[in-house]
Amino acid sequence: MNTVNETSQKNGVGRRSFFLLAMAGCGGLLFDFGGTIINPAIPYLESLGLFTTERLSHLTSAAVLGAAVSGLAAGAIAEWIGRKKAMLLASAIAGLAALPICLGGGAYAPFYAGRLLQGVAAGIVGVVVPMYLAETLDAANRGKGAGVFQFMDVAGILFCSLVGVAVVRFFGGPGDPATGEAARQAAWKAIFWTSAAPALVFFIGALGLPESPVKPRRCRRGAGQEPRPSGRGTEQTTDRDAGQTNGRDAGQRAADAGPGDSLLQRRYVAPFLLAVAVLVCNQATGCNAIAYFALKMLRDAGLGDSAAGAANVSLWAVMLAATAIACTLVDRKGRKFLLMLGTSGMVLADICAGFVFLALKRGWLAPSLLSGWAAAACLALFIAAFSIGPGVVVWLALSEIMPDRIRANGMAIGLFLNMMVAWLVADRFLIIAERHGYAPLLFTLAFFAAIYFAVAAFLLPETKGKTLAEIEEFFK
Repeated sequence: MNTVNETSQKNGVGRRSFFLLAMAGCGGLLFDFGGTIINPAIPYLESLGLFTTERLSHLTSAAVLGAAVSGLAAGAIAEWIGRKKAMLLASAIAGLAALPICLGGGAYAPFYAGRLLQGVAAGIVGVVVPMYLAETLDAANRGKGAGVFQFMDVAGILFCSLVGVAVVRFFGGPGDPATGEAARQAAWKAIFWTSAAPALVFFIGALGLPESPVKPRRCRRGAGQEPRPSGRGTEQTTDRDAGQTNGRDAGQRAADAGPGDSLLQRRYVAPFLLAVAVLVCNQATGCNAIAYFALKMLRDAGLGDSAAGAANVSLWAVMLAATAIACTLVDRKGRKFLLMLGTSGMVLADICAGFVFLALKRGWLAPSLLSGWAAAACLALFIAAFSIGPGVVVWLALSEIMPDRIRANGMAIGLFLNMMVAWLVADRFLIIAERHGYAPLLFTLAFFAAIYFAVAAFLLPETKGKTLAEIEEFFK
């Protein structure tokens, strides 16, 4: 009888963990989809002459700006209404964001408002979903949760590129003289309508999620603090309830947080600054900007509509495969090793891509299939290196390094700085490329990737296999 009960309990915990990991994937799918969906739409918008290069840059980066602002408030929102309701709110905003973009007639103001809303949704998801996973998954699955989140984030980017290929085949390419103005108008709107699909999937899935064991602040105030355990070892736990114990511990530590628990306390400064350093470096490498403008870069390197679309899809297929590999390695090789491996590869890729575009600008190389695929190979190396290291590890920097008592505020501030750097890079990317070429941009990104490597090599502790309490003790 006991064996039957234990098997049933293990199966229940297994199903619970599987559902949580599945929702991590849905959150990852939603996180970058709204921002990146503009990638295949940019050539159509350019061909129609709806916006100047400067305004097109602003529209692209608006999603990042929205994410930065909402990410700053997301921790407080999650503390007040709870993690589950915050995730439902984010998915609803993401679904409604397509309305002003597609129904605004191509006017700048409603288009910008819709892009901001897409970013607002992403900012909430980017803070609340990793926070929720850290509080509900046990130590053995936290790495998997972050990996699945990133894996499906990449799957969403790949889906965006496939949407672009499908639209080109159905409506015609933006550079094809046979594609009329009406077809091009319909094409970019069709691209943006697809952004509502992952929002709907996530909303339906989030309805079935259990609430985090960390109660909203208003509930903690009403219920009062529970008594603290008298010491270690008062209860013996087994593998079947490890995840539940991890959640209870997280909830207890958050409930025990006193009014003096601030980011400025000495024991919290080091993990907070380290997490911020990782997040800022992550975006200073230009990972978001390259995702937004990859298709345009490939076209500018010499590829036509169909070849550029195929190359763009191949980039994100590479990212998906590399992310899958990283998910299997993150709990085996460790966070620090993967981050060092990835950032060193990014430095090499940026330098190589910079020389390709430098050769094109100075006339050493004529725009052709050769130059276009050479640029694609360099971008593929960058994307693979990013996926192997920073793409997965950065979320663990958020969810593991931050102690429980400052996680909500710390993650919000960290993501705000992360997104502000991403906004700055994306907002100026096309403008600088138009004035000076891609090469100076790529060489600058290589410099920041080298700084990122140094932070990982000399400052980041290894957190593989450690509980949140053990990581917090390390910084103490």
